[in-house]
Amino acid sequence: MAAVLQEKFFEVYNGHPDVHHLGDETHAGLERMWDIANTIRIADMNHPPLYGMATDDSHNYFGNRGASPGRGWVMVQAKALTPEAIIHSLESGDFYASSGVTLQSVAFDSQAQSLSVSIAGEEGVDYVTEFIGTPVDYDKASQAIVDKGGKEITATRTYSSDVGKVLAQVKGTSATYQLTGEELYVRTVVTSTKKHWNPSFDDQTEQAWTQPVGWEQHVQDSR
Repeated sequence: MAAVLQEKFFEVYNGHPDVHHLGDETHAGLERMWDIANTIRIADMNHPPLYGMATDDSHNYFGNRGASPGRGWVMVQAKALTPEAIIHSLESGDFYASSGVTLQSVAFDSQAQSLSVSIAGEEGVDYVTEFIGTPVDYDKASQAIVDKGGKEITATRTYSSDVGKVLAQVKGTSATYQLTGEELYVRTVVTSTKKHWNPSFDDQTEQAWTQPVGWEQHVQDSR
C-alpha cells in the first residue's frame, strides 16, 4: 500500500468479520498497517499519506449476521451535498472515519500547528482521544515475519514501536495536541466505552479516526 502512490485511501476499519481488524501474532492490525504505510510514504517516498476510511463491506442485508450494514462509515465536511463536492473533500482529507463515535469538529491550525477534536458525547459514555504519530528520527529497523520453521511468510513486517506511537492521551469530550515539528504526522483515534451495536470483533466499542496532519512540511511538492 505504501508503494502504490496512486492510491489515496486506506480502510482503517472494515466491518467484515473476516477482516480480523486487530490482527494476530503474525499479522499487524489495520491501524498498525496504516501507520506503517504512512510512515514509509512520508519518510522514504516523499509522498502524502493515505487517508483513513471506515466501511461496512456488507454482503448480508437482513439482520446482523455476517457482513451486515451499519458498522462503519465516513463523515465528510463538504460545501454542498453533491458528488463533486463530496469527492473533492474526500480527496482533500476533509473527513473522518467512524464506527459509531460522532465528532462535533476536527480542526488543524496549520499556522499554530495544533490539532483539536471535539466529540459529540453521549450521556453515560466515556471517551479517550489518543494522538498518534511517528517521530522524524524514528527507528527504521524492521524484521520479516517467519513461521515456526523460520520461513518468511507473506505478512506486514514487524516495525519499531516508534512507528505509530501514542504521543498523548486525553480523557473527555475535547482534546488538543500541539505539534512540535518533530513528528512525521499526527492523527487521532477516539475510543468510547459504548459497545458497538453490531460488532465485527469481540468486545468492540465505538471509535472514530481522524486524518494525518502536519506531514506537509516533510513532503516537498506534496500538492
